[in-house]
Amino acid sequence: SGMDVPRTVMARDRANLGHLVEEVGGLPAIVKLIRGTQGVGVMIAQSEAELQGLLNTFSALDQDIVLQEFVVESKGRDIRALVVGTQVVGAMRRQARKGEFRSNIHRGGRGRPVELDPAWAKVAVKAAQVIGLEVAGVDMLESRDGPKVMEINSSPGFEGLERATGIDVAGAIVEHAVDFARRHRDRDVGGNVPF
Repeated sequence: SGMDVPRTVMARDRANLGHLVEEVGGLPAIVKLIRGTQGVGVMIAQSEAELQGLLNTFSALDQDIVLQEFVVESKGRDIRALVVGTQVVGAMRRQARKGEFRSNIHRGGRGRPVELDPAWAKVAVKAAQVIGLEVAGVDMLESRDGPKVMEINSSPGFEGLERATGIDVAGAIVEHAVDFARRHRDRDVGGNVPF
């Protein structure tokens, strides 16, 4: 959809490890479980032996994983933009704690409020819309080429964002939900949408 994302491949075929590494731009590379939350199931592989060990372990556990480009210049930080409807209601830069590459607040990362450049806000809103979400946490890496959409969270935690920005995120979500219900009720000829 015209957005920049880190190079990412499904890592099902362990026999073709060299090709997988090449596809994501080399090592180190990020290894992610398909389903994870709060940074759980996200690892970094520094060598082919380490990557092979991770792939073998997850294969034995019947877990699907992806291999993703490690964006070196992000340096353990990212931007979390919370999209509600067609706008970003708040954003923060998350910084990983020392010795950690994951910037998740639940992993000890710190969040600081940030005023998003309009181009970045546009990318965050578009990312949420592309997958059909009214509320989304859009995580973007700060690369030399601009924002790289790393992840779109359909059920984003927002406690850290509220703490960092002072924004009433829950209130913004409720207001949007009420407005959304009204718009859809008004469009429903039969009046069948509950409100």
